[in-house]
Amino acid sequence: MPSAGLSWDAPTLRTLPTPEQLSSAYMTTELDVLALVSDRLSAASVPFMLTGSFALAYYATPRMTRDLDMVVALDERDVEPVVAAFASDFYVDADAARIAVRTERMFNLMHLESGVKVDFIVRKSDEFRQVEFARRKPVAIANVQTWIVSCEDLILSKLVWALQSNSELQRRDIRQLLVGSLDRDYIRKWAQQLGVTSLLDELLQ
Repeated sequence: MPSAGLSWDAPTLRTLPTPEQLSSAYMTTELDVLALVSDRLSAASVPFMLTGSFALAYYATPRMTRDLDMVVALDERDVEPVVAAFASDFYVDADAARIAVRTERMFNLMHLESGVKVDFIVRKSDEFRQVEFARRKPVAIANVQTWIVSCEDLILSKLVWALQSNSELQRRDIRQLLVGSLDRDYIRKWAQQLGVTSLLDELLQ
């Protein structure tokens, strides 16, 4: 149950940015790279989801970025075909990819023509990250078909990042994301398990 005094009972409807607004927020090359990455990961049968600034733009306020953040479900046997899928027009380090898969960390790609960087965040094995990934959903962003983290899980991730970094930018993002129709019971449950309930309560006031 929400704590007394918190403004969860009368949410304001969220208006998602239109495709035109999203297109104007990002350079065409960034959307082109998003389309390339989404198509190639799908063709390689690698499950993925968009997170970070592009996900924030989908749910709240578009923010200029030159990076894409993608969570990918990879194991070591996937590294060679994924590297091969991107080698023609991206810089990608196969050894860095193998290390990232083994350690559940991150490696990146660089689109050679545009300079857009793509961070591949290897999906972690802890319970929250598994549940978060299972709740991803298919969307179209300015006519680009991709998969995206749920709004609730983006809020929870940002709560964790904000607590660790004491970032005012993350706090502002969370306040924007908390407007609208959300699964509040889900957020409250995982906020408690992730140790961010106090921060959530603070940002809801």
